Amino acid sequence: MAKKVFIKAFSLVICSVMTVMALAGCTGTDDTLKNNEGWNSMGENYNDAEMLKLTLDESITYQTVESFGASGAWWSQDVGGWSETNDNGTELREEIATLLFDSENGIGLTAYRYNVGGGTADSGASFDGITDVWRRAESFEVEPGVYDWTKDENAVWFLTKAKDMGVEEIVFFCNSPIERLTKNGKGFGDATDGDESTSNLPRENYRAFSEYVMDVVEHFVSEGYPVKYISPINEPQWEWTGGQEGCHYEPEEMVEFLNVFLDVMEERNIEDVELSAPELGEWGNTSYPYYEALFADERLKASIKTLDVHSYWSDSSSKEQFLNWLNGKGINDIELKMSEWCEMVNGKDTTMDSAINLALEINTDMTKLNVTSWQYWIAVSCYNYRDGLIYVNKSTKDVWETKRLWAMGNYSRFVRPGYTRVECSVDSSLLPVSAYKGTDENGKENLVIVAVNGTVGDYSLDITSLEGWSGGSVYVTDSNHSLEKTQDIDNESKSVTIPAMSVVTVTLCNED
Repeated sequence: MAKKVFIKAFSLVICSVMTVMALAGCTGTDDTLKNNEGWNSMGENYNDAEMLKLTLDESITYQTVESFGASGAWWSQDVGGWSETNDNGTELREEIATLLFDSENGIGLTAYRYNVGGGTADSGASFDGITDVWRRAESFEVEPGVYDWTKDENAVWFLTKAKDMGVEEIVFFCNSPIERLTKNGKGFGDATDGDESTSNLPRENYRAFSEYVMDVVEHFVSEGYPVKYISPINEPQWEWTGGQEGCHYEPEEMVEFLNVFLDVMEERNIEDVELSAPELGEWGNTSYPYYEALFADERLKASIKTLDVHSYWSDSSSKEQFLNWLNGKGINDIELKMSEWCEMVNGKDTTMDSAINLALEINTDMTKLNVTSWQYWIAVSCYNYRDGLIYVNKSTKDVWETKRLWAMGNYSRFVRPGYTRVECSVDSSLLPVSAYKGTDENGKENLVIVAVNGTVGDYSLDITSLEGWSGGSVYVTDSNHSLEKTQDIDNESKSVTIPAMSVVTVTLCNED
């Protein structure tokens, strides 16, 4: 994806639409939270530091978590070359890699999405429609079937860094086919004429594009990169007529192309690599014709093990409606993944306002949709937009952390691959929580609880019911802390402080 400000059908209302609404029984902003219980007419909390009771039922289990990740588009093809050093003598690109992938000094992402570019940075054919150089990408092809693996060097630097720092789930995704295979020779489509909205990839080139993508995947797999998923289409319902690489597909075109892509995947038979699809832009609304087409095709229905969808334009109600629709179709065993999201709001924000919205979105997707993977959109941004986990200035090469970064870390650093979500609740809808059990690298059983306080009042969380769990810590992200340990927990601990406007992670170990 990218910022769909200039290309989505909804672009005219982006500035006024908030994607985080009514999440987990709460709303996504401080102002609306003040209308709930515990607030007086002046917006003042009269239950200051109210004690809330935590209830945990380990016998009720939900999804097993696979990963938390972020995307390398549209920044790594530039920032991957930033070898200049900061005041501590660390390369800027190394600083950013540490923030993203390190599990002690960063947020410990366990998945990374690498953009297999459409070549719009190479030929110049797309320059008139993609004026922002950060939204163009190189391809590895120099002529049909001939590759230069030194291309896309900066983006590959971050891909390599993710692998070297322990990321074991790499997703290769495409926004557009390579230019030579498109109808108009560009990495974006032409304006549509009425109902004649068709893909920029002609049917006769379905196999050639599939072969190209698999050639790229085979190369990187042979080099030791842990490519687990291939996503050849991205948000097919949008028109993609400029601004960045993108390609529209009608539902029937999507189905036909994915079948050809599966043909090539089966011929190549790369071990442990699966198809990621359909990367629809939202859970409801415009996505339903694509779901219908996908599940009407018996081969795709049997072959696609997970349904990968983006959480844009999707409030809690639309997600619930999607689940009801899925159940009504008798599709109860397919795994769900949230493969892209950012808050679609103009203006930079490094504060807890957007951090709370992000954490609420994660909480809803984890607890309502039971997603097994949650992947953020653009990890690094140079834009005046609420998108990046990290902001940079392209000219001065300054780097700024955001509270969004650390709020995501309240999940990604502690809820590791293989952890299972268990039933957890508190006696107030104002404090969404989720809990996860798993075994760490030392074989010790851990319990991780994440709470999101979007109110301007503090809470105390009563944890006396957690029998058998002890010896833990509390990590807080708020206006004064960035995923910092604020409290140790021992057998005498009875409560955990949940500050106003914060995301808090409680980690405990099994006494045995």
